[in-house]
Amino acid sequence: MKWKWMLCAALMAGLLCGCGAKEAEEPPVQEEPEAMEPVAADSAQALLAKLSTEEKVGQLFLVRPDALDLSLTPQQLDDANGPGLTQVDAEHLDTLKTYPVGGFVLFGKNLQDPDQLAQLMTGLSRGSQVPLLFAVDEEGGTVSRIANSGGFDVPQFSDMAAIGASGDPAKAKEVGLTIGGYLRDLGFQWDFAPVADVNTNPDNPVIGSRAFSSSPEEAAMMISAVVEGFHEGGVACALKHFPGHGDTAQDSHKGYASTDKTWQEMLTCEMYPFQAGMAAGADAVMVGHITTPNATQDGLPASLSREMISEKLRGELRFQRVVVTDSLSMEAITDAYAPGQAALMALEAGADVLLMPESLSEAYDAVLAAVQDGTISQERLDQSVLRILQLKEKYGLI
Repeated sequence: MKWKWMLCAALMAGLLCGCGAKEAEEPPVQEEPEAMEPVAADSAQALLAKLSTEEKVGQLFLVRPDALDLSLTPQQLDDANGPGLTQVDAEHLDTLKTYPVGGFVLFGKNLQDPDQLAQLMTGLSRGSQVPLLFAVDEEGGTVSRIANSGGFDVPQFSDMAAIGASGDPAKAKEVGLTIGGYLRDLGFQWDFAPVADVNTNPDNPVIGSRAFSSSPEEAAMMISAVVEGFHEGGVACALKHFPGHGDTAQDSHKGYASTDKTWQEMLTCEMYPFQAGMAAGADAVMVGHITTPNATQDGLPASLSREMISEKLRGELRFQRVVVTDSLSMEAITDAYAPGQAALMALEAGADVLLMPESLSEAYDAVLAAVQDGTISQERLDQSVLRILQLKEKYGLI
């Protein structure tokens, strides 16, 4: 009889194990999208030759991560206090495949802490065949997305006016070196700083203490030093907001902005710090949406003006590195131009990076169509894409 009890016990154990296995079953886990295979190349020039027209057009755009959510309105995208994209899902990566942008600009609402930031950058990078640029506005002082977010243990600085008032360029260099160092460590390659504007108009509502000085000579001295600091810290920098936002009485975030100065007047004031920064090797110049009726004849914001970008910045001042527009979602642009129109005008004017258009899909589609129908030549497209890829190569992405 003992063997019967043993057989019964074995059968019961089998049944119990079977029941336990069934109860422990979980729904199948949704697999993460596979990372895209990078385009292999050992130089910017070699990579350019391997890119499709669609991929080249994508390189022109730097956008917010939130732009990958095509359901968001322009108002939601620009709302600094609204929810931001802090992690990536399959739908976002599908959008990135359709619109293969060159990189992303992160804002406070995309930032929580270093771990979350690293995961966000990794997630975005999985969806791109070309290494992505990650950029941020980290000027020090008021405009510091990382330092002011509350989730990052990094040094904080006063506004640059306080640094400039010290009269010591070594302090400006320390700002660039420190900020550049922690941005590099966090995974950024590009800082949209320093502010090279000369704060000559006390009624200016947008620059104020963000500028180093109201003296062009003092501002130039500080700009040269801070650019050197950024480079030693390991990040690219962009001089902004060409041709100078310090004498405007309007904020281009909120509409039309202009200066009455002539070009000759700008050369003796506003251009000093920009030229000092260029001579120090600044990687880029950010062109603002500032209309200059006494300096150009076209009546356009500088960011869309061939006279200002191709003739003056590139021609007269001989700047041949990256030109990036200020955000194309600012009201100085969106009040008068559709997203595709603004993107095309900026590219035709001589800009390389088309920053944060109001609608990524409309801007991308317009530029792609213009290249395909010959309105924008392949040669012109390649000029800008090569500059962008060379920036990526310089900072270790290629």
